[in-house]
Amino acid sequence: MARYFIKKILNLKNNQTNKYDKRKLLLWAGVLILVLFSLLFVSNNEELYNKPIAKIISIEEQESTKKTDDGKIEPMKEQKIQAIIMNGIHKGESVELNNLTSFSQVNDLDLKINDEVFLGIQENDNQEISYAKILELKRDKYIVYIMNIFIILILLVGGAKGFRSLASVFVNIVILFSVIELSTKGYYLIEFSIIASILFIIFSIMIVSGRNKKSISAIVGTLAGTFVSMLIAGIVIKINNWSGVHFEEMDFLTQPPETIFFIELTIGTLGAIMDIAISISSAVKELYDRNPSISKKSIIKSTREIGQDIMGTMANTLVFAYLSGSIPTILLFLRDGVPITYIISLNLTLEYMRAIVGSIGIVLSIPITMYTSILILKNHNTGDV
Repeated sequence: MARYFIKKILNLKNNQTNKYDKRKLLLWAGVLILVLFSLLFVSNNEELYNKPIAKIISIEEQESTKKTDDGKIEPMKEQKIQAIIMNGIHKGESVELNNLTSFSQVNDLDLKINDEVFLGIQENDNQEISYAKILELKRDKYIVYIMNIFIILILLVGGAKGFRSLASVFVNIVILFSVIELSTKGYYLIEFSIIASILFIIFSIMIVSGRNKKSISAIVGTLAGTFVSMLIAGIVIKINNWSGVHFEEMDFLTQPPETIFFIELTIGTLGAIMDIAISISSAVKELYDRNPSISKKSIIKSTREIGQDIMGTMANTLVFAYLSGSIPTILLFLRDGVPITYIISLNLTLEYMRAIVGSIGIVLSIPITMYTSILILKNHNTGDV
C-alpha cells in the first residue's frame, strides 16, 4: 500500500515537472518569435514614416582639419554619399548626399554603409529631386536590438519574476503616458502625478512579488518613506522659498517649473525607496521563514545590517545616476574656463537636490519598512500567501 502511494506521488511530481518544462519551452518559443518578428519589422518599416528615408550604399571620404575657437586643431572628414530612397514618391531613386563630420561629432554624424538616414528634399516644378540633405540618422533598429537583449537577459536571469518585471514596466509606461496625455488636455498635473505614483508602487510590487504580506509591507514602507521624505523636502524648500534653485533647463516649459520639479522629485525618490522597501521586506520574510521563532531583537539587528549595506550603495547610485547626465555640460563649461564652483552652484542645483532628497528617502525607508514588515509579518506562517 505504501509503495502504491509513493509511486503515485512520484508520477504526480513527474507530471508537474513535464508541465513546467512545456510551459517554459512555450515561453521561450514565444520570446524567440517575438524577437525575430521585431527584427524583421524594424528592418522593413520605412513605409510607416512620413519623412523620406535613404539607405547608404557607398561613401567616399576626404580628410581635413579645422581650427576651433580655443586654437586647437580638430580633424574633419567630408563624406560624399550615394544612397537609395526607401519610401515615398521617390522610392527607388538614387541621390547624392554630402556630410561633414568632426572628431567630436557634437552636431554631426559619422555615417557608414547600410546606415539609414532621414532626408530633407526639395523638388523642382516636375516633382524631381533638386536638392537633398541629411536630417538625422534612423536609430529605431538599434533601440530594438538593445530592447531584445534586455528582454532575453531579464528572462534568463529572472525567469518567471523577470517576465513579471517586464509586465510591470509595461503597465507603468502606460500609466505614465496616460498622465502626460491628461496634462496636455488641461488637467491638474500634480494631482494626477500623485495618483500615478501610488499606482506605480502598487502595480510594480504586486506584479513582481505577488499578492502577499511581503508585498503589502513593501507597499506601505514605500508610501510612508516617500511621503515623509517629500514632506521634509517640501518644508525645507518652502522655508528657503526656492532660494538657490535654478530652473534654466526648464525655461521652455509653459507650466510652473516648481511643480514639474516637485513631481520629478517624487517619482525619482519613490523609485529608489521602492527598491529598498522590497529588499528589506524580503529580508524580514526570509528571516521569519528560516526561523519562525526568531526574536524581534534579532530581526531588527539583522535587517538593520542589511539596510546599512544597501543604503551606501543606493545613495551612490542616485548621485551617479543624476550627475552622469550633466557630464557633457560640465565638460563644456570646464573647456570654456568656467570654475567648477560656479558650475555646481548654478547648473547642477537640480541634480544634487534630486540626489539629496532621494538619499533622504533611502535612509528613512529602511527603519520605516523594517518596523512595518515586522508588524505585518510577525504572525507570518512559512509559505503564507
